This record gives sequence, C-alpha cells and structure tokens, in this order.
Amino acid sequence: MAQRLSQAQFRAIFSRPCSLTEFDLPLWEQLLRILRGADMLGAFYYFLKTNKLLPIVPDFFQAHLHSAKRYSDRQVQQIKTETDYLCQTLQTINCQPTFLKGAAYVLDKTSNHEGRVMTDIDILVYKDDLALVETTLKRYGWVEKKLDDYDQQYYRKWAHELPPFNHPERGVTLDIHHTIIPPISGIEIPERLLFGTTKHTESGRTTLSDPMMVIHCIIHLFYNEDYEKSFRDIFDIHLLLTDYEEKYQLTSICQLADELGFSKEIYYACALTDAIFKTQRVKNLTGQSARYTHVTTTNFFIKNIILPAIMPHHDLINTPWSNFARTIMFLRGHYLKMPLKVLVPHIWVKFNRALVMLVMGPHHYEK
Repeated sequence: MAQRLSQAQFRAIFSRPCSLTEFDLPLWEQLLRILRGADMLGAFYYFLKTNKLLPIVPDFFQAHLHSAKRYSDRQVQQIKTETDYLCQTLQTINCQPTFLKGAAYVLDKTSNHEGRVMTDIDILVYKDDLALVETTLKRYGWVEKKLDDYDQQYYRKWAHELPPFNHPERGVTLDIHHTIIPPISGIEIPERLLFGTTKHTESGRTTLSDPMMVIHCIIHLFYNEDYEKSFRDIFDIHLLLTDYEEKYQLTSICQLADELGFSKEIYYACALTDAIFKTQRVKNLTGQSARYTHVTTTNFFIKNIILPAIMPHHDLINTPWSNFARTIMFLRGHYLKMPLKVLVPHIWVKFNRALVMLVMGPHHYEK
C-alpha cells in the first residue's frame, strides 16, 4: 500500500526542501494534487527554483509546474495592463487608486507575486470618493455584480468594500475597498495610516507602505472565515516578511500593529512561520506582540487550532482534527467580523434564504 503524505511531511517540505529527495512517485502524485487544490503549483515552481531543486522533480510533475508558471506569468502581464486601464479611467475624476493584495504584490515585485494565482484586482479609495468611483467605472463599461437587497445592504452598510465589479469585455473582476477590515467589526483604521504612508512603485502605481502591506496580509488571514486555501496565505506572509527583513527590522511592523490593535495577529503570523518555515521571528518581536510569547492559551490555540486549520483542505491530507480546527476558525472569523447582535440575525437570514433557494430554486430571489 502506498504511503500517504502526512501533514508533518508536507510542512517539512517548506522548512527542509531537501526532504523532497526522499519522495517516491506516489508521494509526488499526492503532492501535485494537494498543491493544485491549494492554488500553489505556480508558487511551488519558484520555491523549487529558489532552492535549486527543479532537476529532481519527476517529468510528469514538471509538466504541471511549467503549465502553472506560464499561467501565472500571463496573469502578471494582465495585471500590469489592467492597472494601467484602471488608473487611466480614474484619472478622469482625479482619483489615484491604491492597489492591494495580488495586484500590489505584482506592482511592487514582492517575492510572493511569482507563481501566484489571482482571481481579481483590489483597489483602495477614499470612502468619500466611493460614489463617484462607482459611477465612473459604470460609465467605462464595468458592471456591478447583481445581488439581492439583503446582500446589497450588507456591502453598503457593514462591509469594507463595494459589491464586486466585472468588465464583460476583458473578463476582469474588481473589488473596491475604502478600508481593509469591515467597519461592522468595530475596528477603524485611520485614513492617515492607510493613505498617508502609501508608496509609489517603479511603474508609478500606488500601494500600501511596506509595514501596512504586511499587516493587511495578516489581517486577511486571521480575520477571515474561509480557511480552505489559507496555506497560500501563510506562505504569502512568510515571503513578505522575508522581503521586509532584508530591508528593515520587525520593529516598525510591531509598532504599527500596536497602534492599530493587531499585536496578537502579528504574533500569530510569526509563531506560525516559525513553526512551518523554521524561521526565528518570535524572538525578534517587540512591543505588545512580544508579550504573547509566554501566554500559554495563545500558544495552545496556535499549535492545536490555527496550525491544523491552515493545512491545505484536501482529502489526501485532511484529518478529523484539521476539519474541526477549520470549523472553529470559520466560526471565529464570523465572530470577529460582526458583533453577536448582528451576527446571529445575519446567520438566521442566510440560513432561511439558503433553505428557500433549495426548495424554490437558486434564482428565486433574482429580480
């Protein structure tokens, strides 16, 4: 019977890449399926290239890696073209968008943009400019996703972004943010920290400052409820921190996290990258983040809940405990984003609507 790839073996690949030399063909096949499910094949190509391990990869795996690389490289070119179009469109109203997440990584040429698969482009604009930005985009061919009245209210009243837009001719999806965390969570990020410290890339585009970009990536993971592809997120965080450490110390990130109230999340990120990639970041933390080093409950939660939850969600590597941990993080994500007085009615409404659509059909609420 073929050996099954364990979570410990999977993690060891990223801390001890030479362990791949011990893989037989069945393990390589399992790894291929897991990485494809996690949208990490392209990123894994560059990981292997960096560690000079491409020559040991079996031929069948090589074919998939090169295909994923070509797809990712094409997306990088598409991102550069689409950001040009967006900036030209918004220049008509004197609005300069700040690019977030995948588009920002491409424009800023961070290590984690190589091989990354992106489903949309994210921009940040001032909240007071939202209405004008929305009108302008519609005038230039962008179409807002059709949502029912309840979901429209959710976005307009509680979310940190507008409903998604897409461009039918170019097949691009756009998310328009006015902050980086839902206001309904009760957390407010001052505009002076979001917009006052932005930077310009070589191409003249605007992204968040280096510390804010890292913190945004960390927020995106730990304030999220969907952990199906969260291993890619922790890999993003690891590479962003590696880039950052080459230029600066972690002190400025810790100071910004303390000011924003995300010190625990910074500790989570550093503890997890230490566990998976065998870095030594926790010992370099300062300020409030460093206090969690000796908090037993926090470290228990990281080791026994977050770490299993961020493992790729695939039948080949899933365990009953990782499924349970992922459920805990799903509930936690919803709880963090909404106070209970809003969360409970929200879940009740979504449950009832799902039940109605199950009985009446998926198009019951469409106008």
